[in-house]
Amino acid sequence: MARRRKDYRLDPSPISLAGEPTSLVVNFLDPNGRLEESFDFSIYGTAPSVAAAIALAFRNHHAGHSPATREGAFKTLRRWFAFLNDHTPAITSMREVDTATLRAFIAWLDAKPWTKSSRHGSWSAMKQMVRWLKRNRPDLVAPDLEIPFNAFPRKNAETRPREALSRSEMEAVLSAARKDIEAIWSAFETGKALLSQVDREAIAQERDLSRLDLDDLGVVLAVIVEHYGGLVPPQNVTLERGSGRWRLHHASLKHGGNQKLTSYLHTLPETLIPYMIAIGAQSYANPEALRELQRGCMSNHLLLDGREVMTWSKGRSNRVQRRSFLRDKSMSVPNLVDQVLEMTASLIPYVPEQDRERLFLVASINGTRAIKLIPDYLVSRHVRLFAQRHGLVDENGAPLALTLAALRTTGLTLAHEALGHDILKTQILANHATPDTTQRYIDRPIVRKAQERIIGDLQLRFVQAVRGPDDDDDESDDDTPTVQAEYATAAGFICKDPLAGIGEGQKSGRLCTAWLGCFTCPNAVIPLDPDVLTRLLSTRDALVAARQTLASERWRLLYAPKLEILEHDILPRFSPELHMVASMNAAPALPVIE
Repeated sequence: MARRRKDYRLDPSPISLAGEPTSLVVNFLDPNGRLEESFDFSIYGTAPSVAAAIALAFRNHHAGHSPATREGAFKTLRRWFAFLNDHTPAITSMREVDTATLRAFIAWLDAKPWTKSSRHGSWSAMKQMVRWLKRNRPDLVAPDLEIPFNAFPRKNAETRPREALSRSEMEAVLSAARKDIEAIWSAFETGKALLSQVDREAIAQERDLSRLDLDDLGVVLAVIVEHYGGLVPPQNVTLERGSGRWRLHHASLKHGGNQKLTSYLHTLPETLIPYMIAIGAQSYANPEALRELQRGCMSNHLLLDGREVMTWSKGRSNRVQRRSFLRDKSMSVPNLVDQVLEMTASLIPYVPEQDRERLFLVASINGTRAIKLIPDYLVSRHVRLFAQRHGLVDENGAPLALTLAALRTTGLTLAHEALGHDILKTQILANHATPDTTQRYIDRPIVRKAQERIIGDLQLRFVQAVRGPDDDDDESDDDTPTVQAEYATAAGFICKDPLAGIGEGQKSGRLCTAWLGCFTCPNAVIPLDPDVLTRLLSTRDALVAARQTLASERWRLLYAPKLEILEHDILPRFSPELHMVASMNAAPALPVIE
């Protein structure tokens, strides 16, 4: 019987991988399979075929991105559809979008009174959709479509520097926050102590408030906890006709009002702000990421005893952000987080399900009595009120324009200074993907002056080493070794032996490939000396002569940049008098340029 051969062929997929996209609603699910976000592209109904293709790209491109990134991209795409409404002739499908259409979109953005970074963001959001369609669904785009490259060059060149506080301003802000935190935590601790001193079980069973001693603050707090779930009832409840709760209303007024009573039980918007300022100043978290901190954001460090790690998510990044802290001070982040957890624990049963894992929960006692994650508008408002309440002023005496965003910039600037102005270390601290992003945070006059001072100190030490000690310093006890000027390198000084071949990758008897490379070094220091000028003039003549003997490509690649720097930047810095003296000196012998 013949052996039957196994068939390795795959059945064709029953799901078609082509066809026109029709769905205009994009749903994203969380890891548990529940709906996390939904985006309806039908609001761009003027071009449904285009919207369906963009929705398809949006669903696939942003599948692994954070909710904040998706929401921002969806809002930004509206500018593309606004452009289509203004475009003539009308675009009915993505196949009609050619390179000229994309360039027209760029020109349309350029005509808007927006910053270059904002225009680049609008273009980038649309470019990602077009790129995904071109790579994965080429049947939906024009066959000859080319995406313009670098439509908005140097997009961050015009960006205004991020606002930051000075060291003295930051110290004043943290001092005010400490003062508030101590008072807030003291009031909450007082409330816990008062509740522990009364018979809460008996108060919970008593329905007639006239039988209770409401002059006792602990009794009043127990009534609120046991009868109203720990939330101070509004005035329309306590003064309801026939309810008999008017005594509680008058007792509340006697003990300082609803605001005062609430401070003994849970957080208010104004009591959360000092904690957010103190935590944000130490963690360098972005304002929105700080506001959305999770209740389980703290965990023990896996390697270091006594340290705890704070983790959080940043909206525009898929990487988890981390910083570790000690518990050695009352204002350390782990201690502050523990206090907020305890003060908001009683609010968890009342907040919406999507907010129950958030740290900064708040119950407002005014208006609608909403209990939820503190809204961003309330954060901004109460940060301003915090600065006004403490009379915070800037270095010019004007009211301090305090924001949570300024805390991150200020913290990174001060940390950059403490790290010796090492941008790579600061980048790691800030959890940035590239040093360019970090540079935009710390690029301010005080940092630039410090960097210039460091470079100046290095240049001064170098010049002193080349020139040797002054005559007045012959008896100095300084152990710093001096360098013979004749053995220095090429930027205004000389190499000991360019033909020795002792450098990495060099051969003895052949001219060093790095010869004259010091001309291009930004840290080069060239003394204004006749002997130095004589050698530079001789080098210039040798480079000009080499142009006639070397292969043109080799000369252009290796020596033309040196000659250009020498003629246009270095030699013009010497005075005519020095040129006159140097012209009378004998030209030194130079290695053959090959």
